[in-house]
Amino acid sequence: MRNQLFAAICWTLLSQILFSCNDVEIVSMTSPDSTVRSTVWKDGMEYRISASKNDFTYIENGNLGISIQDMENLYRSIKSVKGPFPKQELVAEKGISDSVVINWNEYLLNFSEGERIEIRIFDQGIAYRYRVDKESASNHILGEKSSWMIPARTRVWYFERNNHWKLKSYAGEWLSTTIEQLTADSERGSVQGKPLVFEFENGTYGLLAESGLFNYSGMRYEVLPGNMLKANFYENEKGFTLEGNVSSPWRLAFVADDLTQLVNLQSIVTSLNPEADTELFADRSWIKPGRSVWSWWSNSTGTPEIQKQMVDYAKELDFEYVLIDADWELWRNKWDSLADICQYGKDSDVKTWVWKHSNELNFSRDDYVVMQNFMDSLVQVGVAGIKVDFMNGEDKTLIDFDEAVLRHAAKRKLLVNFHGIQTATGEVKRYPNELTREGIRGLELNVHSEGPITASHNAALPFTRFVLGHGDYTPLTFTAVGETTWAHQLATLVLFTSPLQVIAENPEILLKHPAVKDALPLIRQIPTVWDETVVLSGSKIGELAIMARRKGDDWYIGVLNGGERKSVEIDLTTIGTSYENAVLYRDAPTRIPNPISRNFNSRNQHYSEMITPFVMENIQISDNKLLVDVGENGGAVLVLTDKSQVLNN
Repeated sequence: MRNQLFAAICWTLLSQILFSCNDVEIVSMTSPDSTVRSTVWKDGMEYRISASKNDFTYIENGNLGISIQDMENLYRSIKSVKGPFPKQELVAEKGISDSVVINWNEYLLNFSEGERIEIRIFDQGIAYRYRVDKESASNHILGEKSSWMIPARTRVWYFERNNHWKLKSYAGEWLSTTIEQLTADSERGSVQGKPLVFEFENGTYGLLAESGLFNYSGMRYEVLPGNMLKANFYENEKGFTLEGNVSSPWRLAFVADDLTQLVNLQSIVTSLNPEADTELFADRSWIKPGRSVWSWWSNSTGTPEIQKQMVDYAKELDFEYVLIDADWELWRNKWDSLADICQYGKDSDVKTWVWKHSNELNFSRDDYVVMQNFMDSLVQVGVAGIKVDFMNGEDKTLIDFDEAVLRHAAKRKLLVNFHGIQTATGEVKRYPNELTREGIRGLELNVHSEGPITASHNAALPFTRFVLGHGDYTPLTFTAVGETTWAHQLATLVLFTSPLQVIAENPEILLKHPAVKDALPLIRQIPTVWDETVVLSGSKIGELAIMARRKGDDWYIGVLNGGERKSVEIDLTTIGTSYENAVLYRDAPTRIPNPISRNFNSRNQHYSEMITPFVMENIQISDNKLLVDVGENGGAVLVLTDKSQVLNN
C-alpha cells in the first residue's frame, strides 16, 4: 500500500514537471501564492487561454498563436509541458523603487513543430511570449492570434488623440469608457495603443501591455465584438521580417488588488526585459539621473549665448543638465559653439544634452554609420546625452532604429532621451542609458494648438501611462497652467517619474520671480528617482491621485485633483512613518490675475491670465493625519523630511 501511495505521489509530481502524450488538451498553471490561475486548453485546431485571481476571471478567453510565412501548422498541437519552475529576480533599475524581488512560476509549452510558448505566472497575473527556432536567416511574421476577452461592464482607460498622431507618438489624452463602448467612444476607431488599464466590477484593476520590445513590431489592440481585444501591428497584413529566430515580446495580462499594486507593476514590466550587456555596461558611473533646464518650451532654442545663460540657471538651481533642443544646428560654427557651451557647463558641473531629428540618423547601412559619425562628433565636443525625436511609429524598422540609438550611444557613454515615440516597455533594464522617453501627452501641449492639458488627464497618468515606466512629461509651469493650479503643477514633480526630469518653465521665472520664490527650495531638492512608492487612500483614476514617494528617509506626498474642490485626508500610517513637522504647498483660496507677465515667454499661446497660486506653510501634524483643502483641478505637496523646518529659508 505504501509503495502504491509513493508511486501515485511521484506520478503526480512528475506530471507537473513534464506532460507528454499525443496532444495535451488542457494545461493548468498557478502563481507562487496560488491566487492567480491560468488555463490553456485546446479548442478545435487552436489553443485558448484564460486567467483568474482569487476566483475572479479577469481574462475570460483568448486565442494563442503566431503566423509565420511558409509555416502553416504552428501552435496547433502541444506535445509536452514543462513546469512549474519557481523563479526569482531582484529588479534594481532606477525609477519608482530602489529594488524589488519578483517571484513567478515558469512553464514551457512545447508544440509539434518545435515552436514554444513561455508562460510566467506571477502573483499579479500572467505573461507569455512565442519562441520559434528556424534555421533560415529570417522569418516573415504575418501576425498574431493573441487576444484577450475582458469581462462585461469593465471600465477601460485608453488614450485618445483625434488625428493621425495618436498611434505615432502615443501623446493622447487619457479617457475612460466601458469595454462595450470602447470602439463607439473612441474617435479614432477600433485600434488602441498600450497600455490599456481596467477597473473591474469587483474593485480590482487590470493591465494589458507588452514588455521587452526588441527585434519585433510594436503591438496595439484591435477592439473586436464580444469584448475581445486582439493583437494588432502597424504593418497589418503585410507583416514584418525578423532576423534569426523568433522571440516575441512578452504579452502581459496583469491584475492588481489596489492602486499601489497597479503602480508597482512597473517593476514586473521591467523584469521581463533582457539583461544589460555586461561588457557594454561594465561601468555605469556615467549614467546619472538629474534635472534639466530647457529653453525650448518657453522661448525656443535661441543663440549659443542664451544656452550659456541656461547653464548659469542650471547651476543656480542645482540642476545637473541643460537641454539644447531643435535649431541649434542653424548656428554659425555650430560645432565650435556647442563645444564652447559644453566646456562652459563642465566648469559649472552642468552637462549638456542636444536634440536631433531621427530622419537624419535613420539609415541602416553599415550599422547606422551616419548615426555613429554624428554621435562621435557629440562625444568629441563633450555632449553627455542625445534627444532623438520624431520616430512617429513602432513598426519593426523603427524598433530596430530605437535599439540602434541605445546601443551606439552606450558604446560612446551617451545618455538617451526619445521623443515622438511609443510608450516604454521596460527597455531601461537592457539599456540603462535610456533616462527617459516621451510616449506621453505632456506639457508641450500647453504651448501647442491642441493644448492645454486637462487636470483629469494628469490625475490619470500615474495609474496608466506611468505604470509602464518613465515618461518625459516635462513638468511644471506657472505661466500656462490651463485649468490646473500652481499647487497642481508642483505636485506633478512628485507624481510624474523620469530619471531625467526636464523642467518646462523658464528658469528665470523659477529663480527670480517673487510670486514663486517659496517653491524654489522644493524645485531645487526634488529627487528624480525614488526608493519606494505608495498610493494613498482616496485615490481614483482620473479624479484624484494621492501618492507618497520616499527617497532615503525623506517622503514627498503629491496630490493631483482632476475635478471639483474637495478635502483630502492624508494618513501617514499608510507609509509607516511619523512626522510632527512638515512643509505643505497647497492651493490658495481664490484665483487672482497672473502676477507673472506674459512677456517672460515668447511661446505664450496658452498663457494663463488668471491663476490659483499656492500657499507654502510649515505645519504640525497630529495623530499622523492631515486634512488638506484641494481646489478645483488643484493639488498639494507635503514634504516630510528632517530638513522640512528650513525649506523656506
